[in-house]
Amino acid sequence: MAAAGQEGARTVLVTGSSSGIGRATAERFASRGFTVFASMRRPEAGAELRALAAHKGWRLSTPALDVTRDDSVDAAVGAILSETGGRLDVLVNNAGYYASGPLEETSPDELRAQLETNVVGVHRVTRAVLPAMRARGSGAVVTVGSLSGRVALPIAGPYHASKWALEGMMEAWRLELGRFGVRVTLVEPGPFATAFYTNERVAAASRPDGPYAGLFAAYRRQSAALPRPADLGPVVDAIEAAATAESPRLRWPVGPTSFSVRLRPFVPDRVYEWIMRLAFRPRRISDAGPGAPADPRRTDAGLRL
Repeated sequence: MAAAGQEGARTVLVTGSSSGIGRATAERFASRGFTVFASMRRPEAGAELRALAAHKGWRLSTPALDVTRDDSVDAAVGAILSETGGRLDVLVNNAGYYASGPLEETSPDELRAQLETNVVGVHRVTRAVLPAMRARGSGAVVTVGSLSGRVALPIAGPYHASKWALEGMMEAWRLELGRFGVRVTLVEPGPFATAFYTNERVAAASRPDGPYAGLFAAYRRQSAALPRPADLGPVVDAIEAAATAESPRLRWPVGPTSFSVRLRPFVPDRVYEWIMRLAFRPRRISDAGPGAPADPRRTDAGLRL
């Protein structure tokens, strides 16, 4: 495999590359001839990716990078820039996780951890690479946001809080960095079949006998019914296009449910809330099927959105 800092090779740093969208993105850029730094918290999780890169002859490495730690980010970015002679063409902010639970039952520490990874982590890594991009007068910062940053559902409040924050932060950064030749974009996937959702972290205080149990059950039903394509190609296509376009638009919604963010600005709040009440109403006892045990929570008005 050629040296990662090969002269003239375009370079990209992808965070959270051990699986899912991050790994697929790293593979795509490597196949396009980029020098790829497919970072992850635990590089041992990248053994399969490194083996594939060696087989394909890709310029790809898997540096350790934990977006929640200043020392980890500074060390990783410093080593990358030293290896490339100060060149980084693209940053793909992908690292993150999904926290759910009623907001009342979400502890401040749980919410803080969600924001630390999904928002502050993006800020931390982006700040670390910007001096090099500004010095060259060129660069692309692509952040994997979410449709959840533009529409809201009950029970997903912690995750929504992080992704809505990303929307504002990256739009502000786009306005600040354009004059330096740095392009800032948001790719907003809907649900896809990755470990991202199977690794969901539920608020520890959420209980099956709690006041939000019926609403949580409705959330689970709605979530299970969502289409989750296994093909990540459309997401990676959007990331690649956003990273390489000369004048990319700010937002790139993608996935079968992306129509929701296009429609939401035209739906009055009262109408949207009415739709949500219908979609997330707790099931009544009669809806649960024959033989189901009586559960007064299912008709408790306090469970309604």
